[in-house]
Amino acid sequence: MNLLLVLISAAFYVLSFPLWGAGFLAFFALVPLFMAVERARSTARGMACGIAWGAFMSTGLGYWLFPTLTDHFNVWPPKAVLFFLLCVVLPSCLIYGGVFLVYRFVHHAHLAWYALVLPAIWTLAEYLKEMVPFLLPWGAVGYAVLPFQRFVQIADVAGVHGLTFLVVMINAMLCFMWRRTRQKKHYYGRSLINSKPIFRKKKPMTSAGPLLMLALAICIPVIYGTLRIYGIEKEINRKKADLSAIQAVLVQGNFSLHERWSGMGFYQRLQTYLDMSISGTEAGRSPTQAEDDKTEASGKEEERADGNGNRAQAPMGETAGHRVIVWPETTLNAPGLLSDDLFRQIMDMIGDDALLIAGGLKQDDASGRVMNSAYLVSDNGMLTRYDKNILLPYGETTMMVDWLGQYYTAPSEFAPGQTPSCIDTPYGRVGVSICFEILYPRYIARSVASGADFIVNISNDGWFGDSAMPHMHLNAARMRAIENRRFLLRAANNGISAIISPDGRIVTRTDLFQRQRIDGDFVYLDIAAPYTRFGDWLIIFSAAILAISLLAIFLRKD
Repeated sequence: MNLLLVLISAAFYVLSFPLWGAGFLAFFALVPLFMAVERARSTARGMACGIAWGAFMSTGLGYWLFPTLTDHFNVWPPKAVLFFLLCVVLPSCLIYGGVFLVYRFVHHAHLAWYALVLPAIWTLAEYLKEMVPFLLPWGAVGYAVLPFQRFVQIADVAGVHGLTFLVVMINAMLCFMWRRTRQKKHYYGRSLINSKPIFRKKKPMTSAGPLLMLALAICIPVIYGTLRIYGIEKEINRKKADLSAIQAVLVQGNFSLHERWSGMGFYQRLQTYLDMSISGTEAGRSPTQAEDDKTEASGKEEERADGNGNRAQAPMGETAGHRVIVWPETTLNAPGLLSDDLFRQIMDMIGDDALLIAGGLKQDDASGRVMNSAYLVSDNGMLTRYDKNILLPYGETTMMVDWLGQYYTAPSEFAPGQTPSCIDTPYGRVGVSICFEILYPRYIARSVASGADFIVNISNDGWFGDSAMPHMHLNAARMRAIENRRFLLRAANNGISAIISPDGRIVTRTDLFQRQRIDGDFVYLDIAAPYTRFGDWLIIFSAAILAISLLAIFLRKD
């Protein structure tokens, strides 16, 4: 029976993530798991429930990895299975087995324990994924509730970990109420005559406490989110009315992995990106047409000026004339062909009123090591470069064992970068991240705390195929926008590319595996989100809660 409960819980948990669109399941997906652990007759069996749940959950969310290994990297299927078991399933089993070891050790049948200690244990386990180099912080239940727009806005106070804490608390309250309905008898001791246990019917317990906690855990975030969304929309509209909007152009070339890494066609791919980036309302417009458009826009700007030379407010959606163009990760993937002259030619075609942020490779002349980089280009050539700081385990760094080998001309290992993620440009300060760096909340928050006016994430999700992972990756970007209250521009080689509002809503987006360009307006916001300023204070709070719980156990033993 316990195994069935664990399986149901894991199934609900997986279904709460994309592609199935059942985010509401996250609010009670963990209840069957907690019930199974409560029913377990020993600590070892409780741990076994956590281990089994970790195995089912990681398989359900990470199924896409097996075809990635066998189809793209040509890994021998038995080796792919071994990799999946050792690098994906085993870590999840250890983490959630450990969660329920602690759960059983500190368990107390009290409302406060379910409301605070249990969510703290679970949140600390999720945070552990950010701290261990060979793990990835993906699959946290806080991401699953993104469809509930008002509820998730409180992430700007405590980050995605705050949402995880709240969702686990809601699950725990439901489990607590189930536990009380099962307590029909209460043990009072043993008879002095025959030593038989004495049970009496217990007085009915009120559910006011857990119901109140449930109401607070749901209503406070919703009320906060409603007010926060209103304030953000008001600020965005004010900025746009002041002609402060910038045009974003995201280009999704949709070249296959083979096309991009076969070593052929670099200049043809580059020309495709240039054609799609040329100024104008439609991709591929000629420079002459673009110049006519700029002349017409300049005339309209003069018409809006009054006799004293002051500009009138522009209609909603018009921009100040500047553009930020974003190309995906490793678009410029031939470091030997990159030069100042090439960047000047690129900007001659794009125009000097734009900032281009393009993913590429950089090879160190001294060591020969390759870095996964983003080139920031404007005016007459390259401004600066950002080198990826956090490398993807196994994919970009071997982690002692080279499981994947080399994919055509793609580097099998990268060197970690040392460049700051907040970069000054003529078009504002940009918080740049590459691919899976977007999964690390504090890394992105540090760039915003350093002054980033907007966030750019370039990625390559082509390895994942048409699975749930590109959608989960997009959701991580949406969460970073909410946490830091900044617009986020995301460009991915094969999708999903998107312009994301500071409240996490998608302004516009591409489809998967389509050659598309999207345009939209965004503004620089200077809202100081609490999470950006104070960081993972909830992790410290959770650690303190767990420490107090452990201390109480030792004091009771004394």
